[in-house]
Amino acid sequence: MPRGVEITGEIAEEHAARARALSGDDLRPVLLEITGVSAISREARAVFTSSRTSSAIAVLGETPVDRVLANFLLGGDPPPCPTRFFSTESEALAWLGSSPDA
Repeated sequence: MPRGVEITGEIAEEHAARARALSGDDLRPVLLEITGVSAISREARAVFTSSRTSSAIAVLGETPVDRVLANFLLGGDPPPCPTRFFSTESEALAWLGSSPDA
């Protein structure tokens, strides 16, 4: 996700459309980096929880603010697949690689 901006429903949908185009009919693991994002709208959270293109989603952030944003993102409707927050890319990638649904 772009740094320094609020992730709106429109921005989230653009990224979701790109993920759908890349994955085709296959479910694939996703690394969603939110480091430096200023805010996430309710509409963006709705796009995230309605996505059906991922087998697992690792949300990556570096700061306590990123963790708060991730909690908001993950705190709505149950995600459509296994989803966790990570503060290091290596841990996120290891989890994505070991997820039984990934």
